[in-house]
Amino acid sequence: MKKLSVIAFGGNALLRGDQVGTIDEQEQNVYDTCQHLVPLIKSGYDLVIGHGNGPQVGNVLLQHEAGNQIFNLPKQPIDFCVAETQG
Repeated sequence: MKKLSVIAFGGNALLRGDQVGTIDEQEQNVYDTCQHLVPLIKSGYDLVIGHGNGPQVGNVLLQHEAGNQIFNLPKQPIDFCVAETQG
């Protein structure tokens, strides 16, 4: 039976506190994190990866707020923003 590890690949793994959140930063963070997971796979672990999504939802909520204030676009509820960022 293989070993199993559950990985919390949370929103902070994609967007670090000292970063602004560019796509380049987030893609590099994903790459770096995955590099650290390779040894687990090579040593026989099956991985289950979950995503926390907190910082991403917060950013989208701020974008909706700014769109509302500047362009009078309707703000969306948090469940919509969560769904928008989960993919």
